[in-house]
Amino acid sequence: MSELHNSLKDILNELLKDTEIQENIVKIVGKGRKQEDEFLKRIEVLEEENRILYQQLEEIRLEREKLNEASRRLEEENREIKSSRDEAYRMLREQKKEFEPLEEIKGIWKGLCGVDKGQKAYMKKLCGSWDVKAFVALGKDKNGIKQLWNFIRDEIMNSGKGMENIRVLAEYFELCISVYNMTNIKKECYVKIEVEIGGEFDSRQCIKTSESVVNGVVTEVLLNGYCIQDDILKPVVLVR
Repeated sequence: MSELHNSLKDILNELLKDTEIQENIVKIVGKGRKQEDEFLKRIEVLEEENRILYQQLEEIRLEREKLNEASRRLEEENREIKSSRDEAYRMLREQKKEFEPLEEIKGIWKGLCGVDKGQKAYMKKLCGSWDVKAFVALGKDKNGIKQLWNFIRDEIMNSGKGMENIRVLAEYFELCISVYNMTNIKKECYVKIEVEIGGEFDSRQCIKTSESVVNGVVTEVLLNGYCIQDDILKPVVLVR
């Protein structure tokens, strides 16, 4: 060691023998230990706070997972509910579609029951009996449909007949046409003869009522016309 270093060491040793300096050193060491204890306690507090925070974060994570699972289940239930609702609506539409023809037949039958006595007698004779099945079955008979058209045409030409009854008979005629087109095994179908309301009357295509003017425009179709192969049932119209 150098002489300077030895001298400093001797001086330091002499200083350490001094009571005041020793007391100061003890105080410094004690203060350091106290600060160290305080730091250790602060570290313990921070570690506890960190443990609590971690525990809270874990609880939040678990709660979030539960919420996500609940949300997933709700979405799945909503999809199932929507699917069930759509299926119920589909079934309802199908049932409604199935019952619509029956409701139409019911309405027409109710109307036929209200026509006058002479019309009832002819309809009963034409259909064979006075019941719904016989009236619907007429739609399968091409010749019966033509006779029905002739009858309604003549009724229209008789100005004394009520137009409400004519409307009912015309609806029944439409029903017979539909039955024929749906049930004909030869795939022959009646094709409707279109009539333009407001168009000039053409005797080659239509029949005008006895109340119509000689020349004019079509204002109303009282009985629709149809054609099938060479058989033509002209529409009966009102010309004004």
